[in-house]
Amino acid sequence: MAAKIVVDTSVFIKWVKTRDEEFLEESRRLLVELEAHAVEVHVPALLLYEVGNILLLKARLSAPNLARAIEHLEAMPFKIAPPATPLLKRAARVGRRFGVTFYDASFVALAMELDCPFVTADRGLYERTRTLPQVRHLADVGATF
Repeated sequence: MAAKIVVDTSVFIKWVKTRDEEFLEESRRLLVELEAHAVEVHVPALLLYEVGNILLLKARLSAPNLARAIEHLEAMPFKIAPPATPLLKRAARVGRRFGVTFYDASFVALAMELDCPFVTADRGLYERTRTLPQVRHLADVGATF
C-alpha cells in the first residue's frame, strides 16, 4: 500500500511549471514516487484553483499551452478532498492557532485529518507550523515516506 501525503500548491506547481522554481530536484523525486504509486498524494479542492491561477497569471503560457497544462493537471494521479464542513472547521482552527491563511491551513488540516505528512516548499508556512508532527519542508523530504 502506498504512503499517503498531502502537498500544497508550492510543491504541486513545480510539477507543472519548472521555470524559475526552487527545489525542482526534490519535487521531481516526489513526482516520480507519485507516478510509481509509491505515494498517494491528497490535496484539498482549493489546489486546482490555486494552480490554475498561477498558470494563468504567472506562467505566461499561450492559450493552447494553458489548456494543455490544465489537461495535464487533471490527468495527474492525486486524490482531491472536497470542502467538507469538518475539514473546513479544522482549517479554521489551524489558521487561528498558527496565524496562517485559511487557504494554507486547509492543506495542514487535511494532513491532520488523514494522519499523514504534509509537504510544503513555502518556508514561511513551514516555519509557522513545523511544531506539528505532520509538517515537512520539501527540502528535507527524502525518498519514500
